[in-house]
Amino acid sequence: MTTYSLLTADRVVDARGGPPIERGAVLIHDSEIVSVGPAHEVRAPDGASVNHHHYPGASILPGMVDCHTHNNGFGDGRNGEDLAALEDEILTVQAAGNARRSLFSGVTTIRENGPKNMTMFRLRDAINEGLVIGPRMMLCGRPVSIIGGHMGYFGGEVTGTQQCRAFTRQLIKEGGDYIKITATGGSTPSSFPLRPAFNLDELQAVTDEAHKFGMLTATHSTSTQGVINSLDAEVDMIIHCTYNEPDGEVNFRTDVAERIGEQGAYVNPTLQVGRARVWSLIQKGRKSGLTDQERIGLDEAKRELDVRLDHNRRMIEMGVKVITGSDSSWGDYQLGNTVYEAELLVHAGYSHMQGLMSVTSRAAEALGVNNIVGTLEPGKQADILVVNGDPSNDVNDLWNVADVFFKGEKVERGSEESLAAVRQQPEEINLGSQHSHGG
Repeated sequence: MTTYSLLTADRVVDARGGPPIERGAVLIHDSEIVSVGPAHEVRAPDGASVNHHHYPGASILPGMVDCHTHNNGFGDGRNGEDLAALEDEILTVQAAGNARRSLFSGVTTIRENGPKNMTMFRLRDAINEGLVIGPRMMLCGRPVSIIGGHMGYFGGEVTGTQQCRAFTRQLIKEGGDYIKITATGGSTPSSFPLRPAFNLDELQAVTDEAHKFGMLTATHSTSTQGVINSLDAEVDMIIHCTYNEPDGEVNFRTDVAERIGEQGAYVNPTLQVGRARVWSLIQKGRKSGLTDQERIGLDEAKRELDVRLDHNRRMIEMGVKVITGSDSSWGDYQLGNTVYEAELLVHAGYSHMQGLMSVTSRAAEALGVNNIVGTLEPGKQADILVVNGDPSNDVNDLWNVADVFFKGEKVERGSEESLAAVRQQPEEINLGSQHSHGG
């Protein structure tokens, strides 16, 4: 006899943009959603066996989609060079733990933004073999970097248009779902974060090759010219999207932001990784004190966070498509804490419902997987999150996970103690005129 699963709760938030469905229900068969609507209208076929899960006081919504993860990372402050020095096998094991924590937190789809070598492809193989569990994965393989460029230590350094095209083809051959490019330098010491990395013809060679095979592209960009070059190369997503001049001057460029909106590129601002650094330094100062350099770094991190929030507020007001991508576990930001990024987008100007959509339907659109996940609709995969409360009214209710369903199956998530231990503890900091929940 065919078995269905019926989920009912105080409300269903389908993330399609309308109001929640009060006293709603979702019917699942195998890995797919069959129907969504008011509980009195959603029924399994006559005679079918039904597993009924009822959640009073809760909301049913799509599983979260995190557009920017680093599963090789530890989120303990170590840098990329430290990760690259570890053996691939160690990084694959670490990635497996991170993937499990993501899924348990309600993130059912991730986009990985740059691991070492083949580590994430091997993890996906292990998940497909049923050896470990983890979310749905959109993988890039190694990020495409110039020699000495940001993240080049992960194995993807190229020079010239021919190597750019050849390496893009190699990544697709290895199983890449999209292409990640470091269009500027970053935290890598040998790189230049305020200047473009690739020449425009090299950048265009990568995007042309990717688009030819139907692949999306994303660029790491921490300078204004890097953003402009990304737009000239018709990149699909701009990561960080900071407005920095070569001399370090911060200058929000309305004309560049308008171009982003006109071209329809998505922006993944990665705000929480900066706040996580602030929290980490505050906590270290309380435990053991800070060096003079660390105190300077703390002040700089606070100032940068305020600037980034202001710039994203302006882009949101201009209608730029800003979405949630956590950038964890990079720096001090650990996987399993994606909600903090969505909360900061609310602080930057989104409504709570828009913040929720930034980590569900809008994020799925940004990754090109909105035909299978991101909203609760018949025919889509039954990747479902159940939380106590109403995250369409307070995005922080996304922390209150009751259950996670992945491909229609309820995920066994372990003890409440182990789940609670994944959440990083916030520190109260002043983020300008608006109130920041939990920080």
